Amino acid sequence: MFVLHPKTYAIVASGLLCSSLIAGGGVHTNHGLTALIDRLGAGNEPTGNGVVVAQVEADSGGNYGPDVDDPDFAGKTFYFVSGTTGNSAHATFVGQREYGAGDNGLAPGINTVYVYSASGWVQNNFLKVGTSSDPSSPPGGVSIFNNSWGGTFGSNTLDSQAVRRADWVTEGYDALMFNGVSNSGSHTPLMSFGFNCMSVGKADGSHVGGVIPSGYDSSGCQIPLIVANQGTTSNATGVVSAAAALIDETSRTHPNNSGNYFASLSETKKACLLAGGNHLAGWSNNPETSGADRGRTTQPIDSSLGVGLVNVDRSWQIMAGGQHESSLNTIDLLTAPYAGWETWFLGGNQSRYIKFEVDSLADEVSIVLTWHQTVSNNFGSYSIANLDLVLWKSQGGKLLGLTGDSGIGLFGGGNVVSESDVDNVEHLYIEDLAAGVYILEIRRADSSASSRVFSVAWLFPEPDGVLGDVNGDGVVNVSDILMLIVAWGPCDGCIEDLNGDGTVDVTDLILLISYW
Repeated sequence: MFVLHPKTYAIVASGLLCSSLIAGGGVHTNHGLTALIDRLGAGNEPTGNGVVVAQVEADSGGNYGPDVDDPDFAGKTFYFVSGTTGNSAHATFVGQREYGAGDNGLAPGINTVYVYSASGWVQNNFLKVGTSSDPSSPPGGVSIFNNSWGGTFGSNTLDSQAVRRADWVTEGYDALMFNGVSNSGSHTPLMSFGFNCMSVGKADGSHVGGVIPSGYDSSGCQIPLIVANQGTTSNATGVVSAAAALIDETSRTHPNNSGNYFASLSETKKACLLAGGNHLAGWSNNPETSGADRGRTTQPIDSSLGVGLVNVDRSWQIMAGGQHESSLNTIDLLTAPYAGWETWFLGGNQSRYIKFEVDSLADEVSIVLTWHQTVSNNFGSYSIANLDLVLWKSQGGKLLGLTGDSGIGLFGGGNVVSESDVDNVEHLYIEDLAAGVYILEIRRADSSASSRVFSVAWLFPEPDGVLGDVNGDGVVNVSDILMLIVAWGPCDGCIEDLNGDGTVDVTDLILLISYW
């Protein structure tokens, strides 16, 4: 039967005993919400409205639910799927950060919460480990599962089945799963060992990170993937889940994404969230710094901090930038916006390409690629593709490599190649990229005949001036719309062509309105 690992209770206890921030500034400021409100104007920011979440909690004295009478939860609807429960202080703390209306909450617009006990969730109430049944469908349209707990069946076979079932749900229902790593001691397999899930740690790095040990499907992969500025991994996971809710809402409601099926995919939302990570002091994915392999790494993320600190302003820019089409060749590529994403299919030994134009020295560039593992129908096995990221310099119609001496003078530090053989995340983090034209290659290194969905997201420095301000008066208004209409039609390189596709049309109009 499933039991909580003894170290799991250490995680729960630390959530009860220490919920303070490790640095000043508050949850909103530390994780980009204040900056996003400044960008959009108060009242225009996403709040998680319309996003339905599930909260999975370890029993605390037989109780697993948050205090529904807490003022931060006024007006919210709770469904306790694992049966009658009293109040859990740990569940209340986590809920305050995920959907609470107070200063610690990032997504107060979340109004519907399904709550499970951890043992119920992995067994009869949802994942149904140890049975021949598929996991349940996410109830009520749940798109985010928050797992601020850790545990084990005491069996690699059952633990692996549990993680595969969670990955299967993510793949089949596009439900993101956020799972805290252990605060101390050793790894707990559930639920942070998933390929398709997202493992979460603390911004000070004082958690159990590094590679997943042998004996599991994801052995050798780096965890956690992302961190938040909290005193426990439980609370950090709540913060990251809340950030994901804001990106989820943006994927449905922003004019650049509304009605776009690919924006709704879990791969897309995961890539946008990870690419927006704020790289903290001391962050490194161990690129080669000299010699022929300068700029190359096989370790996509930091061994303790993942992609860095979750930041909703940075991730919002990426999701709001919209989908930019990649190509199977490098001919006549359209220039991508400074922030955006692409989600498409890639067959064995195929590559797809995206073009970027850098007008002036870029102090930092973040690009993240992710894709899912596929689980067999009986959960007895899995398959994982092998994808890499490579940035090239484009000059005179040719691609010039940036590794080794070729990149000296073109980028100051970081990596221009990410090629892990085990992770299903690749990450380019480049410092001081010189002005010029660059081509990003998304390369599939395996020869499987089956295609695989990938998502790549990027963030270059934000251009000077106001986005959508066509006439340069510092504000986006009707005057800019009139200039855009005057330029309607083919317009290669003109300022009214906001998405850079060579034509001023309704797409540019919608984009301008989104910047209003």
